[in-house]
Amino acid sequence: MKASQKTKSLAAKKPQTDGYNLPSRNALAQILPGFQCRVTEATTDLHNVTQQEKKRPEAAQTNRPNINHTFQVHHPQNRPMILPDLEENPLMAEITDLQNKEVGTYRSAMGKMAEDIIALRTQVVTLEAENSQLRSDLSLHQDLGRHLLDDADIAVMTKAEIADRIASLKFKLASETSKVATQRDRIQQLQNELIKKNDSEKELLKLNRVQQQQRGNLQHHQSHMANMATLEVTIKRQEKVIEKTEKALESKLREMNRQGAFSVLCR
Repeated sequence: MKASQKTKSLAAKKPQTDGYNLPSRNALAQILPGFQCRVTEATTDLHNVTQQEKKRPEAAQTNRPNINHTFQVHHPQNRPMILPDLEENPLMAEITDLQNKEVGTYRSAMGKMAEDIIALRTQVVTLEAENSQLRSDLSLHQDLGRHLLDDADIAVMTKAEIADRIASLKFKLASETSKVATQRDRIQQLQNELIKKNDSEKELLKLNRVQQQQRGNLQHHQSHMANMATLEVTIKRQEKVIEKTEKALESKLREMNRQGAFSVLCR
């Protein structure tokens, strides 16, 4: 019976919603405890003020404006701002103070809610990390259990045998892990050697290009030297021809000189 009464009371305190599944206007009043009593006090004070105003009709008659009086219409920009006189009405000042206090209460409540939300988010991140770690551990234990269940004699094994089997599986896992580490190191070493071979291959290609350039330069120089040798042979032949021509000219000049001298003597 007590549990049912508590559930009924809790159900009665749930915020009411309209057709659009929105909370009611006084949802915060139902959540925050001290709001209802303060609102009740404020409404009671307002009711008392209205009753006092009704009991003073004469003052209202004297303060009633003259109907035949001509009012001056101000421009919207020059229209004087009408502010409530809080000094003459202390009740309005008290209501304003209560409203300011309520706003401060709401602000503090919202700040606390924001801090709670941040704390919950950090807690969710921590729980997700722990959940992932637990999942990995669970998968590891499931693998070990699967290896144990693969054995046909698991039903007749004792706890000591099961413990030995688990120890052997752990040793096997450690050995496999070491093998994996060794293979990883071997792969890293091979990758380094491959990088070195690639570098040496690049150097060889570079040397091959340089050698090809040197071969081209050598062929060019050889062809130039062959042309020079051909020119030298040609020049030597021309020199011989020139020498023969000079000798022939000299012999002709001598003959001409002899003939000239003989003719002079004959005269």
